[in-house]
Amino acid sequence: MLYIIWNKKNTEKQYGKRGAKGLKKAFNEIKGANVIDSTPENLSDIVFNSEKEDSFLIVGGHKLFPFYEVDNPTTDGDRIVWTDNFYGSTDDDPLLPERAMGRLPDGRDLDFLLIQIAKVRETQNKSIPNEATFGLSTAVWEDTSRNIYKIISDNELLLSPAETTDTIKIEENTEILYFNLHGSNRTNKWYGQGGIRYPVALTPLNIPDLRDAIVFTEACYGAYTIDKEISESLALTFIQAGTRCFVGSTTVAYGPRVPPPTEADLLASLFFHEILKGNKFGFALLNAKHEFFKIIIDKQGFLDGDDKKTLLQFVLYGNPEDRLSHRDTENTKKKHRDEKRK
Repeated sequence: MLYIIWNKKNTEKQYGKRGAKGLKKAFNEIKGANVIDSTPENLSDIVFNSEKEDSFLIVGGHKLFPFYEVDNPTTDGDRIVWTDNFYGSTDDDPLLPERAMGRLPDGRDLDFLLIQIAKVRETQNKSIPNEATFGLSTAVWEDTSRNIYKIISDNELLLSPAETTDTIKIEENTEILYFNLHGSNRTNKWYGQGGIRYPVALTPLNIPDLRDAIVFTEACYGAYTIDKEISESLALTFIQAGTRCFVGSTTVAYGPRVPPPTEADLLASLFFHEILKGNKFGFALLNAKHEFFKIIIDKQGFLDGDDKKTLLQFVLYGNPEDRLSHRDTENTKKKHRDEKRK
């Protein structure tokens, strides 16, 4: 079952009673969903009494339904880590959730939120096709990024530099996109790196119509949307362009320059493997986090601060019940190989 979680009081404060009423009406058009007006404090009880097959969709950004705040387990500049893990936990440990979670950020725009809710209704019991892919990485992370991108595609991974926002072209309706770039919580841009050069690699102007797209970004603050309007955030711009599944980090993220993958690179790899199995997006991220935990424990016997932060910081924007078509996932790489022979 899909639980739709919202906070009526905060919604009315932000969008008025009329706006909250419009949202409630939109919720009621989603068949089979259990719509619950909840506070963050009460959500734990709801999750505890749910089944492991259930998933949860939080409606709104930080002001409508706040992210859970965890003290940063690393020594970087982030004071806290914003996470939805805690809301998916059946205990008081936010590190590993037991339920699949998703969120629909609002970008301070009620119509933007209503459009996302309509997409949840439209995709009930439907799968998302998997036809075209796009990958872009900093030049200094080429080796590890290629190692990840080859999981989903035989296409060329683009590098920045030499690529910049002036040369990048993402084709309309590309359906899986992978980014391993630098990001910031102060700008709406992602950046490449080549030596001491950090060219602008991606801005909202680079994003075309991306109906049904899946985006995974390792960029620092790639999913940071707090107090952001749509044009101020690449994550929100991707969603506005039609992306149904966006996975990214709310804070500074980590990853090695070369394989084998660890931290954000490892999580990206595991997530792509999960969606290619045909798993629902929310469960794909959930399973990836649990597998990440097992791999790191087997490898080094403990989780360091970077590992803990990786598990906490990656969130899913979109319906956790959506998925790729299993038939299409099996045929995708064969299709890319056939196209190369032409």
